[in-house]
Amino acid sequence: MISYSESFYQGLNHSPDESTSSGNLVPFPGEARISSVFAELVTVVIPMFNEEGNLKRLFDLLEETFAYLGFRLPVLVVDDGSSDKSAAILAGLCKKYPYLKVVTHKTNRGVAAVWQTAVDNVQTKWIFWGQADLESDPRSDIPLLLAACNSNVDAIAGWRQGRGDGKVRASSMANRVCSLVFGQTIHDMNWIKLVKRGLVAELPLDIVSHRYILPVLKGKGYNVIEVPTPWHPRYSGQTKFGWQRFIFSSLTFTKLLTWWLALNSSKLLKTKLLST
Repeated sequence: MISYSESFYQGLNHSPDESTSSGNLVPFPGEARISSVFAELVTVVIPMFNEEGNLKRLFDLLEETFAYLGFRLPVLVVDDGSSDKSAAILAGLCKKYPYLKVVTHKTNRGVAAVWQTAVDNVQTKWIFWGQADLESDPRSDIPLLLAACNSNVDAIAGWRQGRGDGKVRASSMANRVCSLVFGQTIHDMNWIKLVKRGLVAELPLDIVSHRYILPVLKGKGYNVIEVPTPWHPRYSGQTKFGWQRFIFSSLTFTKLLTWWLALNSSKLLKTKLLST
């Protein structure tokens, strides 16, 4: 039997290092148990690059999460070309946890490529997109998103509460632009998410990139909702976010916008032709 802290699941927001979080408290499903049917429907995908200091702790937290749920979910870790000791640590974790599968990129290919690898390797209907840096705590976030999942939903975004990573202004700007272009109604498009694998598989990820998966799905008419989730400081290591990403994000969005306008112009022309 795996042990876990009952107090964590009584509305407390412990941070991944087991100290109390200073962020906003987030409603938790409480005593309501999550259906075990999700064990056959959801794969947890963890993208990572040089996260040697976080991996053991991550799987300790996943074990606590699965103990609370009463069932385990398959876990896919996509190592995007790490150059630290991550590969050796993951090899050891694979021997310990039979539900874990690791796919390794020989070089660092970026998050969009990690998404493509996930889509190619996941067999379940849903993908839970997690974080290796432990700014997302699976003990709260996996049950929160699973509890919000129903037959009317196509994707669920986690909305970071008490966020303190210094990227709030840039994220808010990007979210406002996506609200205008795609009709997005969520507040946090590029964070943890639970999304139907088949919908992501239909997207040209080299154009959409990882940043705009949820806005594009919303623009296509799918039901994308959000759930408030607690944010925590990175457990170990350094952020991979830098000023260069602002430039890259702008270039990516320009490419995406060109594709989106062309796609919708084509649909509009087709509709007009069919109506004549």
